[in-house]
Amino acid sequence: MTERWTDERLDRFANKIDEQAERINALIQNIGQLVQSLYLALPNIKAEIYSISEEARETREVLSQMIKESNDRMTRIEHTLDRQTAIADKQADSVRQLIEMLNRKQA
Repeated sequence: MTERWTDERLDRFANKIDEQAERINALIQNIGQLVQSLYLALPNIKAEIYSISEEARETREVLSQMIKESNDRMTRIEHTLDRQTAIADKQADSVRQLIEMLNRKQA
């Protein structure tokens, strides 16, 4: 059984189609505005990303230099400690020899 399309029913259907078309057009306009906003913001976003990457690169370079300087200092400290240890060993030997000499003199 088929329903008959009356003028009234056709008008209601056409009105619903028109409402849907208006909603679709409004959504298309909103999407267009969002895309336009995105395109306008894109250069700023790219500039921010570039700025952050440059800052990270500079920070990495500074940290790398600081680590190198710290390693150089540690190497110098190790050499100094080695020399001081050698001097302390020589002094200890000298004190032992002096004590032995004094003990022999007293004996």
